[in-house]
Amino acid sequence: MSRSFTGCTRCKARRQKCDEQRPVCGRCQSAGVQCKYAMQLQWGGRAFSRSRFGACVDTGNMQRLEYSPGEFIYTTKSAQAQAQAQAQAQAQAQAQAQAQAQAASELTLTRPVDPFSSLSPDQRALLHHFINDASQITASHSGMQQDICRMIVPMALQTPSLLYATTALSAIHIQALHNQSESAKTAPDIARLMGLSLEHFRKELQNPSSTDSEALVATARTLCLAEIHSGAIHPNSWRAHIEGARALMKTLGTTGENSLRTESGFRRYLDRWYWSIVSLTALTGNGPPIGDTSDFAPSDLAGQRESPDYLDDYWGFTVDLAAVFRQIGAAAWRTHQAEKDIQSQGFVAGEIDGNVEDEAAALESSIRELMDRGATSQPSFYPGVAEGLSADSAQHLALCNEAFQHSALIQIHRRLRKTPTTSVLVQQSVQRILECTAQIGPSAGLSPWVMLTTPLFIAGCEARGEDRDTVRQLLASLHDTIRVPNVLQSLRFLEQYWANQLSEDEDWSHFLDRMNFDFIPY
Repeated sequence: MSRSFTGCTRCKARRQKCDEQRPVCGRCQSAGVQCKYAMQLQWGGRAFSRSRFGACVDTGNMQRLEYSPGEFIYTTKSAQAQAQAQAQAQAQAQAQAQAQAQAASELTLTRPVDPFSSLSPDQRALLHHFINDASQITASHSGMQQDICRMIVPMALQTPSLLYATTALSAIHIQALHNQSESAKTAPDIARLMGLSLEHFRKELQNPSSTDSEALVATARTLCLAEIHSGAIHPNSWRAHIEGARALMKTLGTTGENSLRTESGFRRYLDRWYWSIVSLTALTGNGPPIGDTSDFAPSDLAGQRESPDYLDDYWGFTVDLAAVFRQIGAAAWRTHQAEKDIQSQGFVAGEIDGNVEDEAAALESSIRELMDRGATSQPSFYPGVAEGLSADSAQHLALCNEAFQHSALIQIHRRLRKTPTTSVLVQQSVQRILECTAQIGPSAGLSPWVMLTTPLFIAGCEARGEDRDTVRQLLASLHDTIRVPNVLQSLRFLEQYWANQLSEDEDWSHFLDRMNFDFIPY
């Protein structure tokens, strides 16, 4: 029997003659295995996949049409079917490309990103110094320093005026680190950075829609700090930036002090800075109070407000005490103006003294109430702050607040009541300020120590004998640890005041007025 091409699969594979019996051939039956018959098509002597027709099917122009189970034929595709197949193939290719691109982008995002890559080497160095060192000079603890950097630095990278102002503040600190505090204000590099900041600031103010309003306020704040820290003494050099910040804050909404207790985030931080500088200017400055008279309402006095009296860890004193500062400044300014106009206005000295005494008594009563409250209870901090403070930091902030309370008492006695500097009440407050300061510092790390320039200066104005030496040592130590040129300027002014005071009746504010200085010990 000749070999058949139609034998079973097993016989063909073994190259054996098959009797082609169905359903089982003789050989498979003898071997006891399953017998199968399959037809392998040959196209010109080639297997289907290698034939011309098979190649045609592989191009996608043919489709397999199954008309019954296991039985099918190949037909050509219609034009519509070919278009659909082509579109499907393109969609698959596009999806694959997108997947590859997404994978590549995810791979890129895993690499470290340098946010300072667009800055010049000098800008990078100054910004790094601000983050690691210069930001400590306005922070009493690490949490505050981190918050300041988180808020200021990203905004500075997007706002040229703020970037230059921040690097100028950093350069001032570096200048002081190199024992060049006295030349900080005139240093060419610092002057150039300040000039560039002001130049961009003017452009941004002309087109406010292109810049975040909070970024503009932050620039005004940083320029103000740079002017003060450099030891500026010229009128309006730093005060103008506060007035500018106040005008900008009006565009953001309310500038009322209630925002200190209700706002959150960067806006609240800007409000806290604004009210701290306004309050300290009112307490120590020789010029008019900053802001409207409504900002200094009698209802600000302690006991006449419903909100909690938080001890602000950015200021170093409580919110209610800040209100008393502003009342002292407003009353002292009115008295100063009345003294100048006494003849032209027809006032009688006794009438003026009586009105001032009533205000002084009310203000002193408010401070005494705050002192009694602090002696019988722990200070209250803004929500979330106390958890980040150590026991020492909380205690030092309370001592700092007490030093500011006695600073306010001194100003009431000296600026309002015209009490002699040798008065027991004045000297008791001087002593207590020095004691609180000694308990807090000196400290090279983050501490309320950085906030003590103002109370030390106020105590220094009234210090006598050995206390002056103590003030000298503490201010010198404060400058050596935080390296702010304005601290050295404060000590220099104290030396001038001690040497050139006309009499005990001439307080610091009158001395500033006579010397034509506009200085704030901050």
